[in-house]
Amino acid sequence: MKISDVLASLEDELTFPIDHESVIRQVGAVEIDAPDAQETETISTIIGSVGQETYASADELFTTIIGNVNDEYIGRKFYDDRGGNSSEAALEPTDEVDVSF
Repeated sequence: MKISDVLASLEDELTFPIDHESVIRQVGAVEIDAPDAQETETISTIIGSVGQETYASADELFTTIIGNVNDEYIGRKFYDDRGGNSSEAALEPTDEVDVSF
């Protein structure tokens, strides 16, 4: 399943509030595809070690899943579309005299 489809699936498959063990039992085997790889992870693997006891809503469970996926699900690490690449900027000379605000 694509990660973009997980929230809708959780809303359809589960009744909230729900405890952690029930989530694992009911949807733990669902595999979530990594966007840029041939890898998948099950919901059980992603949230298995989370210490949360209950989830009040599908949004809360989805946020927990998103917050615990591995690096394969993350875009380019340390990418910032609001400025230059910090490693490149560190190599370029700076001229503090010509700073303008």
